[in-house]
Amino acid sequence: MARGFARVDNPGNLISSQGVTGMAKALSDGRPIPFGAYCFKLEFTPLAVVACSVAHPDDNRYGPFGPILYTAGPNISGILTTDDNGTPVECPAGFQDAAVIGRVPSGVGLGIAYGGFYVLFE
Repeated sequence: MARGFARVDNPGNLISSQGVTGMAKALSDGRPIPFGAYCFKLEFTPLAVVACSVAHPDDNRYGPFGPILYTAGPNISGILTTDDNGTPVECPAGFQDAAVIGRVPSGVGLGIAYGGFYVLFE
């Protein structure tokens, strides 16, 4: 049974959660990136992190498969991924319990499905 969850909408807003004390956009060159990588502060240390896109009619913008979601956790420090330009992306201090990263099918750019995503923390 999941110990926590989060629902994040397309603009990157945390709209509902349980067991989550905060969410922050990942940083590239010390600045928050607009979308595509999100870091979480949880009330517990997760054993597993699982994310899925929320179905939306415009998700086919990225082709039939939509963005691919990757997860990380726990205790994320250092480089999480890279942005569209190859610049390292990191989670800000205090938000390193779990992360969700969206990649467009080409694998180069960061992105999230139009409907946003759900993430479960076990």
